[in-house]
Amino acid sequence: MARRRRSASTLVAGVAVADFERHVGELPWGWWLRANPRGYEDASGRNWASVRDAFWEGELGFPPVHFAPEQHELMLRVMTAIDARWFGTESNHDVFGGDMMFWRFHLCWLASIGMVETSAGRDLFGGGLSSLGRSVLMMLQATREPEFERLPMAAVVAAVSASAGPDAEARERALNTFEQQVGFRRHLFARENLGRRYLVTLTGLKVGARMPTRNIAWSQSFADANSRDDLFAWLAGRVHRWDDWGEIAYRKGASALTSHLLSVIVGAGGLAR
Repeated sequence: MARRRRSASTLVAGVAVADFERHVGELPWGWWLRANPRGYEDASGRNWASVRDAFWEGELGFPPVHFAPEQHELMLRVMTAIDARWFGTESNHDVFGGDMMFWRFHLCWLASIGMVETSAGRDLFGGGLSSLGRSVLMMLQATREPEFERLPMAAVVAAVSASAGPDAEARERALNTFEQQVGFRRHLFARENLGRRYLVTLTGLKVGARMPTRNIAWSQSFADANSRDDLFAWLAGRVHRWDDWGEIAYRKGASALTSHLLSVIVGAGGLAR
């Protein structure tokens, strides 16, 4: 579906909408929308209940359907993976359950609406997000319910990934920095020691009681610290997926998450990838 061009003379809240082009990739999509008692007014004078509705129905032309939020969430997950350069065979197994046709169609659709970089010489499956795609991703993150949680600095995650070589001290420093930066998330993977066993645990907030508490939803035991840290480093490089993996553990049980992670690791070509 082609993206519609706007007239340079159109004004929204006193700002030329054509100025949007100057901020693509810097500001979230929809920054020009004007809030009023009827919702959010776009450049054509139409009012929308939310910024996401303005994008999904007004910009992309989709009908107002009850399952739109799940499509927004899918788009957010896929674009987050593309932006972090984690999109490929691994994301196919993780997000699309190994459905190659769905995966390829979704990426082609994103390219057709301008979300993925397709300039000359760029591979559709490795070009990354376009400037427009980055703006849309910022909007989807900002409007997510529950609000998209802050991820560790990209440089910290990159350092963890880059330290997967033989230098054990460098990796330990990188993992320690990551653990300090990741803070307290709704779903949190962590390294722990229990006697002579080395564990990776997943904890999450239990909110049903009067006093919310953290509970272990999944754990994996290792005989040595290096093996444990191999898995944790792999998980750290995919921190954008922690909440979704945590939901699998809480909804379907620990064994379901173990099976899912195994399929993703195999699909990615192992922990070293």
